[in-house]
Amino acid sequence: MQLITQLDEDAANKLTYIQQQTGQDTETILKTAIEQYYQQLQPPQKTALDIFQDFGLVGCIDADPNLSTNYKSVISESFEQSKALLGGQSNA
Repeated sequence: MQLITQLDEDAANKLTYIQQQTGQDTETILKTAIEQYYQQLQPPQKTALDIFQDFGLVGCIDADPNLSTNYKSVISESFEQSKALLGGQSNA
């Protein structure tokens, strides 16, 4: 799209300053400004943590606080307890 516009003196001075500071041409400056303005208008993107918190999944169980690092030993221990309850039977 071709754009033709008139800038008042203040806006023209600001554009000139930006060009001097960045070495960018007018087209690049306008594209960057439009992209930044567009991003400001977009609704914020939720992180996975935000979504899990919204659904009440963060902190919804009572478990070892270090479960993310020792889950293998916890599973192994649980498996051994289950085997003991079944009298050492195996489905294999």
